Amino acid sequence: MLTAAILAVTFILPITKITAQTYESDKTFKVLSLNVAGLPAMLSSSNPSANTRLMSPLLNNYDLVSVQEDFAYHNDLTSKITLPYLTPTSGNVPTGDGMNFMSRFPLYETTRYKWKDSYGVITHGADQMTPKGILYSSMEIEPGYFVDIYDIHADADTDEGSLKARRSNMEQLASLINERSTGKAVIVIGDTNSRYTRAGDNFEDAVVKKCGLTDAWIQLIRNGTVPQDGDALMDTAHRNGPNNEVVDKIFYRSGKNVNLTATSYALLEKEFTDASGNQLSDHYPITTTFKYSLNKEIQMSETFGGAGGTGFSFSEKMNNSMPTKIAIRSGSRLDSIAFTYNNTVAQAGGTGGTYKELVLGKNEYITSMELSKAQKSTFGTNRISYIKLTTNLGHVLEGGTKDEVKTFTAPKGYAIAGVYGFADDEVDRLGAIYKTL
Repeated sequence: MLTAAILAVTFILPITKITAQTYESDKTFKVLSLNVAGLPAMLSSSNPSANTRLMSPLLNNYDLVSVQEDFAYHNDLTSKITLPYLTPTSGNVPTGDGMNFMSRFPLYETTRYKWKDSYGVITHGADQMTPKGILYSSMEIEPGYFVDIYDIHADADTDEGSLKARRSNMEQLASLINERSTGKAVIVIGDTNSRYTRAGDNFEDAVVKKCGLTDAWIQLIRNGTVPQDGDALMDTAHRNGPNNEVVDKIFYRSGKNVNLTATSYALLEKEFTDASGNQLSDHYPITTTFKYSLNKEIQMSETFGGAGGTGFSFSEKMNNSMPTKIAIRSGSRLDSIAFTYNNTVAQAGGTGGTYKELVLGKNEYITSMELSKAQKSTFGTNRISYIKLTTNLGHVLEGGTKDEVKTFTAPKGYAIAGVYGFADDEVDRLGAIYKTL
């Protein structure tokens, strides 16, 4: 389950209506990752009081910026930002995790996860001084088309305690991606503190292979060749060559309705410097340009509900078909939801509540989904308390306790073919998967 690791969930945008439009394929966007070395001055190995303001306007040259160690100088870092979507800062040391996104694209469902394991209070990276971990958001690159983005800052140092904690970090990241991002395009960007050449690191097997990701540096600079265990690759004379590996990484994969291709990768040696040519941080920024195209047969909505549960998606069982039957179990809340596709059942939630079903007739399909949410208990999180599914023929399947309603309506030419979200013994969160008629 994801709930044990969640620090906070932030919804930084109002929900907007999604409409079907026609888009050109193969558009591009640029991403940047930078550890900004924004620790308080007495702890920093850089000069953040002077350098952070110099970084700020440079970040506007990118469509998505992922930063780490954004602690004591956050206001300076954002002082000249014109990108319209920024994640709210989690604060300075020791309460903040130092990670943030800045984006040209709308961001939804921003969630912070603390690492389950860390090592070192004063020495060995001092990782236990802050709640480092994972910053998640869902980035809407076109209406109805989302890329899940993960900013990470893994445990530092190379002693055995730090290596063990960092291996745990990577396993936690992979579990989160596989739970939360089923069927979706993904970009993982940030400071891994890991190297391919270091035998004690596991990110290649634990994350890259397990989640079907591609490393933009491996793909574009090393022509697909992964370095072997051994001495660190630190060719400082050719920092953009195949023999200079940095711990900052950009991984990615395509999804069912968004195809991503990395077309360029660069470590920026001269762009983020002061008037004397000195680097503004103790890390070099890295950047990748992505080309993307859209599968117009599938769109998705944002999700609605609470912060608990385990991620699921009906996209894996849809198999390009519409449901022939829909079913729910409900009492005071929505206990479960199930769609049947050609005798294959996709289901999420538990076994409580009263069972109801609706068999869809020929040429019948779901046009809208109404949802309400409510807190389960005094100290509990929100869960889905009510659902109403309506078809084009006016048939309805509903259950639960109705309160303020959020409605998802299929865009013109589409139907609701599935759902995705989070659930365990009840349904915590839901979004709609739209498919062309």
